[in-house]
Amino acid sequence: MTTTAEHASPLRDGRTLVWERTTWEDPRGAALRAAMDAEIGPRYEALRRRRPAPPSSEDVDHVLLALVDGETAATGTLRRLPDRWEVKRLFIDADHRRLGLASAVLARLEEGARERGATELFLQTGDRQPEAIALYEREGWERIAVFAPYDPADSVNVCFRKEL
Repeated sequence: MTTTAEHASPLRDGRTLVWERTTWEDPRGAALRAAMDAEIGPRYEALRRRRPAPPSSEDVDHVLLALVDGETAATGTLRRLPDRWEVKRLFIDADHRRLGLASAVLARLEEGARERGATELFLQTGDRQPEAIALYEREGWERIAVFAPYDPADSVNVCFRKEL
């Protein structure tokens, strides 16, 4: 597992924020993704739908972790699809919300995509995640038609694009 720590900065509440780039296999990121599944999964439980394969270490280029006073607080991932870069698995730990981390993770993922030569970035969320939809709209993402590998016939998918 390769991890790269970046400089520390203070949060508005005085705690210290450190960013780390790591891999899909990092157990801290895996723990946050499991917490995301536990929180978001029940919203979609009653729906019977085919879900695309989740990201894997083969298609994930970079995983970002935000550490607040040494605790894993947030994560986000860049996934390489055949024809585009996609934001995946953006999640903020419940104890670390309302600190601006969601916007900060998104901005760092956008910068990571630029570093990789992307001129646009895509993401998919679900219609039962209004807080995510509000974040993306607030951060200048535009709604677009559902793209592969997501099913356009599945009315749950909400897709976005942002020019970088």
